[in-house]
Amino acid sequence: MISKPAVSVIMAEYNTNTVDLRVAIKSILDQTFRDFEFLIVDDGGRNNLKKIVGEFRDSRIRVINNNGNKGFVYSLNNAIRHSRTDYLVRMDTDDTVTSDRIQILYNFITTHPEFDVVSSKAVEFSGNQTFGTIGKAGEKTKRDVMRGDMPIHAASIMRKKALVDIGGYKENYLRAEDLVLWCDLLLAGKRLYMLDDVLYHYRVNRSDYKKRSLRYRGGEIRARMFYYPKLGAGPLEYIRIAKSILAGIAPIWLIRLYRNTRNKNDE
Repeated sequence: MISKPAVSVIMAEYNTNTVDLRVAIKSILDQTFRDFEFLIVDDGGRNNLKKIVGEFRDSRIRVINNNGNKGFVYSLNNAIRHSRTDYLVRMDTDDTVTSDRIQILYNFITTHPEFDVVSSKAVEFSGNQTFGTIGKAGEKTKRDVMRGDMPIHAASIMRKKALVDIGGYKENYLRAEDLVLWCDLLLAGKRLYMLDDVLYHYRVNRSDYKKRSLRYRGGEIRARMFYYPKLGAGPLEYIRIAKSILAGIAPIWLIRLYRNTRNKNDE
């Protein structure tokens, strides 16, 4: 076993387009910051992940097998259990990042011990088209998170101890694991921050918008109903729940138009 690295990059893989997957892996391996282990969890999909990883011939990559399809949250918790470092860097399987991403995140979180999560802004893209920047810089309070202003999960570095202290990711809120994570951390007295740097490139496909329909938002709505009273929500925060329901029944073209307009206005 090699000496303990500084950072664990954690990724959960299930049936990712293999071209996008290779690009995402290379984006991490090309980082200027070199002292990391790269844990990729195989969640029982059709891809031959060990073969794909073997093409890179990089000993920092470790494939963790779930022995079946256990889901995204299980995969992330499994990666945390196998990680050997104090810091966890998230990465999705079809996105890309700037070459200095880990260095900037690591420098900030190690010099600001008051924060347990540090995220960056991100650019949404599809193919050669970009849709603007998402995220707002600054510390994220309970009110911010309830109003939808929160760290970008895949673009974050996190202190492992903070996640262990709250019991890791929760399994019972489908497609709302990031919202639940931020709520649990805030309730535990942890602090969240977003940098002004744009370090992450977030791929958006048409299928992603379909998953924002009401049939897929049940976990998010239940999470908001459970956590908002604990976070001290007021009338404006509860309006966010109604907004989630309305967004779930709106046509895909309208959601894309709204998000594109909002992203450009935030730049």
